[in-house]
Amino acid sequence: MSHNNEQKNQGNGNDESVEIFLDGHPVTSPSKTLNGRQTRELGPGDRVEGFETQEENENGKKKRTIRDDETIELHKGEHFRTVPNEGGPGVRS
Repeated sequence: MSHNNEQKNQGNGNDESVEIFLDGHPVTSPSKTLNGRQTRELGPGDRVEGFETQEENENGKKKRTIRDDETIELHKGEHFRTVPNEGGPGVRS
């Protein structure tokens, strides 16, 4: 019988789940790599279209914007937020 310990299996590829924070709420990603849109899709459905994904630092300030076509590696406890996309694709008039 083997004990499945999440810590033991780190570094085993991209199929591992990871807990991050999105808009201040803990969410679990099914993969360690996601793009900006996939990251938003972990949260409420009404914050996907017309929004962008930003990574936050420990003080809640914007570190950078994650493009929808940019794949990033997620690390446990990282913070992201969704903000309205002003003037970009997906903005509703």
